[in-house]
Order: sequence, then C-alpha cells, then structure tokens
Amino acid sequence: MWMGTRPTQGASDPTRVTAWIVAIAIGITAIELISFVPAGAIAGTSGRAVPGGGSTVSLSSAGSLASSELQAATNSLAHGAGPAASVSPSILAPTPSWYRPLPPSARDITSMTYDARDHYVLLFGGQDRAGHILADTWEFTGSVWTQLHPTSSPGVRYGASMAFDSADNYVLLYGGFTTGSVGLKDTWKFAGGTWTKLTPTLNPGPLGYASMTYDAKGAHIVFFGGLDHAFGIHGATWEFKTGQWTNVTGTPSPTARAFASFAYDAKDGYALLFGGANATFVLLGDTWNFSAGKWTKLTPTASPSNRDDAAMAFSAKDGVVVLFGGYTSGTHDNSDTWTFAAGAWTKKVTLTHPSTRGEFVMADGTTTTNVVLFGGAAYSGTFYNDTWTFHGAVWTHVPLRAPSARSEPAMTYDEADGYVLLFGGESLTAFAFLNDTWKFVNGAWSPLHPSTAPSPRASAGIAFDQADGYVVLFGGANSTSFLNDTWTFSGGSWTHVITSLLPAPRASPSMSYDFADDYVLMFGGCYGPGYCFNAYSDTWMFSAGVWTELFPSTSPSARTGAALSYDSGDGYVVLFSGFSDLLGLGYTFPDTWSYSAGTWTNLTSTLTIAASPPGVNLGALVDDTYDGYLVLFGGNNASSGVLSETWSFANGAWAQLTPKTTPPAEAGFGMAYDVADNAVVLFDAESPADTWFY
Repeated sequence: MWMGTRPTQGASDPTRVTAWIVAIAIGITAIELISFVPAGAIAGTSGRAVPGGGSTVSLSSAGSLASSELQAATNSLAHGAGPAASVSPSILAPTPSWYRPLPPSARDITSMTYDARDHYVLLFGGQDRAGHILADTWEFTGSVWTQLHPTSSPGVRYGASMAFDSADNYVLLYGGFTTGSVGLKDTWKFAGGTWTKLTPTLNPGPLGYASMTYDAKGAHIVFFGGLDHAFGIHGATWEFKTGQWTNVTGTPSPTARAFASFAYDAKDGYALLFGGANATFVLLGDTWNFSAGKWTKLTPTASPSNRDDAAMAFSAKDGVVVLFGGYTSGTHDNSDTWTFAAGAWTKKVTLTHPSTRGEFVMADGTTTTNVVLFGGAAYSGTFYNDTWTFHGAVWTHVPLRAPSARSEPAMTYDEADGYVLLFGGESLTAFAFLNDTWKFVNGAWSPLHPSTAPSPRASAGIAFDQADGYVVLFGGANSTSFLNDTWTFSGGSWTHVITSLLPAPRASPSMSYDFADDYVLMFGGCYGPGYCFNAYSDTWMFSAGVWTELFPSTSPSARTGAALSYDSGDGYVVLFSGFSDLLGLGYTFPDTWSYSAGTWTNLTSTLTIAASPPGVNLGALVDDTYDGYLVLFGGNNASSGVLSETWSFANGAWAQLTPKTTPPAEAGFGMAYDVADNAVVLFDAESPADTWFY
C-alpha cells in the first residue's frame, strides 16, 4: 500500500490497468491510499569505506576554487598563463551521513589504462571542476564503475602517466602534479587491487602530462617528454623494465613536448605518438613511431589537425589505434574520431560520439572489450563524467545502470549470495507492476535474469532466512488482486514454495529474520477487496519452508506498513509504527514493540515520547551492525506527510540523527543493510531513481 505523493490518474483513462488513490482527510493531511481494482473502478560516516564515494583534497584558497595554474595553462593555447597563488590542502573528512554511490565525479587530466592482470579498466585521480585534486581509485568492468579502497595509494595528483606493464604484470603510474603545482617523481605499481610504491635508482624527474605506453615488442614501458613545475617542456625518452628507469634518449627524436597522444599499435608493432605542445606551446600535428629503441617520423598523406590533450588507445577488436578530440587553435575543442593502421590515418564518420573535449582518458580494449573513454573538459570549462565505448566506428554511451523509478519494491540483503537483492514494485513512469530482479554489490546495480520469477507485484514482504540460507518473499499486490504466494531466492534463482498452510493474501506485511528464535517473522499487512482498507494483526513464522501462525498473548494492533527489523544489539525484533485499520479512519502512531521467544512487548511506555520518531507508514528500519544501532528513515506521517528524518534505536531508546546530507522525503522505498560494504543502502524509488548509503 503506497502512501507517498504521486500524480493522480483519472478513471476515464482506459489504458490504466491499476486503479488507485482515494483521499481520506485525517487532521489536516490527505493521505493517498492505493487500491488494486480493475480499470473503470474508482481511481484517483563513521569511518567506513563508502562505496562509490570519492577521496578529495580541497584547494582551500580565498575566493574561487579554480583549477591549478598548470590546469589553467593547459586550457590556453599558450599553456603559459602563469601560476596562480599557491594553496594548501585540507582533507575533506568523512562524517556520519547519507552518501550517493555514483560513477567517478566529473574530472579531467586523470589517469586510466586497462589492467590486464585484474581484467578491468583502472582509473586514478585527476582534478574536478571545483579544483579539488583527487586520489581515488576506480575499476570499470561490465559497464559498471566501482570505487576501490586500497589500504595505501599514490597521493592526490593530476596529469600522471599510467600504463600496463605486461612484462612485470602490473599497472605502472608515474609522476604528475599535486597541490600547489608541485611536480612528482614517484613510481607506483598496482596489482591485485593494491598500490605499492617502487624505489627505482633513477627516474625521469618531476614531470606531468608526459606520454607513456607499453612497448610489447621491446617488452618495456616507454616514457617520453612532459611538463615540469616551471612550465618547462622536456624531450627525453625513458624505458622502464624490471623495476628500473633507464634514459634511452637518442637521435632522431620527436621535439620536446607535453600533452601528446601515445599508444602502442599492436597491429603494426610499434608505439605511436601524435601531436602535443612544444617548448613554446605551439600545437603539433606530427606522427612518430618508436620501435627497437628508435624513433621514426612518419609522413601519412592525411592526419588529424594540430592539437594537444587528445587521447589515443589501441582497439584490439578493430586492429586500429583510435584518436578522439583534443584542443586546437584558439578556443576550439574537437569531437572528431581518427583511426591509424598500416601507417595511415583515416577520419571516421560517426553518427554519435562524445561531446567536444580534451584532457580526457581512453583505455585500450582487448579482443573481448571495447575502447573506453571517460571524462575530460570542454574548453568552455564544462567538466564531464560520462563513459563511452568505441568499436567498429561506433561510439556508444554507457548509461548508469540502476532499477527504474518504482514504489514499494521488495529489498533485502542476500547473505548467501553476498549482495543486496531488489525485486519488483510499481513503476512510477510506466504505471505498471514489475517483476525484475536486481543485485547491488560493490556500489553498483546489475540486473539479474532468472529463468522464473514471481509475477509482477509491489508491496511484498521480504527477508533473508538465515537458518535455511535463502531469501523469502511473500505476497504483495498487483493491479487486480492481493497475493499470498511464497518464493525463495538463492544462487540467482527464484523457486515457488508450495505449502499446506499460507497466510491470507496481503500487501505491505512487515518481515524480518528473528536471529534469537531462528525463523522469519511476519506481522500484519493490509487487504481488500478493492482498496487496501483493512489491516491484519496476525503473527507468522516461516521456517524450513513452512508457514506457522503464532498466537502471542499480546500483540500490536492491526496495521500495515510497519517498520520491522532484528536488533542485534538488544537481541530482539523491533516493530515501529505503521498505519492502522483504514476503514476506521485510522492513523499512524508512534508505538514501539519488541518481539522475543514468541512474545510481543509494548516498549512505548518506557520511551521518552519527545525523543521518539513520529508515527510513520512505509518507513524502513534496518540493523546497522557497523554503527551498532537500528536506522529508521522516512515514511508517511498522518499529520506531517512524507518525512526525511533519520533515527537510531539502541539500548531500548530512540535518538534522532542529524546527517549532513539526506535522501529526499519518501515512503515506500527499499532499504537494506549491505554486509559486504558495511553500510545501509537505500533505493530512492522516486523518479529519477537514486541510491544512497549511510
């Protein structure tokens, strides 16, 4: 039963299969009650790692947090606008709050390559639109970005060089610039999710914006050029092999430059370099290859225009080097695509492509993956965090994957499979009941495709059955009826459970696993016929695939949409509030109950009413074992409407929390404790759908 605010739908709409909304005035608030009748009837932190979060250092200067002086230089044709006043960093310390796990923030001059050892694209650092210099590490695989949280990593930086060292079997990162335009000369490797600082005897010096790639024929990393902190442009060539840097500069050689594009052309068997800016910051358009320790200037009949800050990557699928974008004369940035093969450049006509930009990154594809492009900045100052792939002359935008906006999905943590599970709900955009299945793991949603699944529905009860090792889903409602079928989910598959005794059909029952008593506990819910006007007050247990009705001597009154969770700190199940019998013009009431050993106990009289949450329907309550308390969020209050308050319950007492940020006011959403990420996960069902961590 939904209690949130949504637009009304007239009964005259013949395409509307589900009917809904009747307003009952309770005090000063009209509460929307969803019914399930055919069309034509009445209508109307704490220190935890935050998945998807970012590690940033703020440039704490007076006035605007603009890009660093080197960034400003790159954004001008001359690349020499002069340094800004130096600034000092201040760490943005995490505080207990709600966070949204998102892809990497919009940024430019980051570092990215394909990690052939760990089989994903790896991204590190860069600088965002506010001038924050970053030190976060991300992986991109299966069209999903996931933030990694290694115990140690390179410090904040932008303009660092990164490539996969196939001979040494790790990603290599070198140099870049940090706060105050300080040039770096440290060398790091990344393998198996871990950053390790290396200590080679020699190094190329404190440089950023240098060109680096792996030379497969020579079995070593090649490093060329770069920019120092005084805006000096370099032209030395270095090799990195077995943990050591060696200067191999010879003649002929490309002129000194920075901001050039560099990639290994596996088809032609050499490293390919294009363009960049020279010592006087004139943009270049020459093409060179590096093979067997020697540079050779190429003279293709056609080539991209002079530019810097473009990116190149080799497409193993297509057997060509791909170049995109970059900055050219004046204030122009590009969105043209070129490929290079057998010594020749070819301009590609693409129907869709990323917007004009420079200072983005591209990663080599494998025979099974496409070239990946991420982020960058337009010359106008717009920063991007979009992701694109390229294959066969086609650019494809990779959208964020998440469940669509919906009300009352079923959501819980699947401890056996190690992820948060979400099922069904009612679409808020298509006005249809859903039966799709999603998992949420490592900060990212992915759709599952079980061969069978429960029928489309919303407001089902769901809980993980610890004793039997599977998720249990019960009941719910669709456009025509209330349901009472039982399903289990395990190993990616749904199974319909046939039992001799079933609770009556209902929507919005409250379900939780009772760890003390070792069974799934279910209480209340609402039923029809027609509108969800009536509420239950029955108590059920589900164990070993069997439903059994319990008959405690005392019980909470009949209600639907109550918040229910096991309290691991106090050792009992807690039930809070809910909505009472609707035919009697009921209300939400702030009573708190505990359940243990078959007995309900009303705790309300022991609580300080002023310190108790307001009564809500369709709020959510989960056991935050990391922080050691139950977390209650949202719900619909009969007098105040939909709320966005966050409360804790511990040691038999409620306390209101004041997080720095919070999800929007909502009822009928999904919330579960994500054991793998040690965080509460909230699926904000309003359009556009969003995901939050606490």
